[in-house]
Amino acid sequence: MRSPQGFRNGESPSPHNRIPTPHFHNTVTLRKLKRFNSLILVFRVTAFTFSLASSVFMVTNSRGSGSPHWFDYDAFRFVFAANAIVALYSLFEMGVSVWEISTGSTLFPEILQVWFDFGHDQVPAIKIKIEIKILNLS
Repeated sequence: MRSPQGFRNGESPSPHNRIPTPHFHNTVTLRKLKRFNSLILVFRVTAFTFSLASSVFMVTNSRGSGSPHWFDYDAFRFVFAANAIVALYSLFEMGVSVWEISTGSTLFPEILQVWFDFGHDQVPAIKIKIEIKILNLS
């Protein structure tokens, strides 16, 4: 008799001897995961809102034709570009969070999704550090 584990020792599974594996879902764990993902979505919406608001305020801030504008200074152009990049990234991550909440699965395989989120969540932190340093130098 063949083993019910089809991939043991390099064998390919037989389509005739399949034993369906039950899918166990703990409802408490699923509720906690959905609540955690909803909290992440709230943080992503907040990051998007503040980054977008900062970019919009910089673009619409005008003092008159005789005074200098924000785009005359390299530091403020960098801050605007950084805020725009973070706003776009946050918009993408909001979509990924909505996808994860609605479907119950990650967009990428889970280990890749964790590294993707961790790596890209460093961008706003680095942006803030660089902005503080640049604004203190100018």
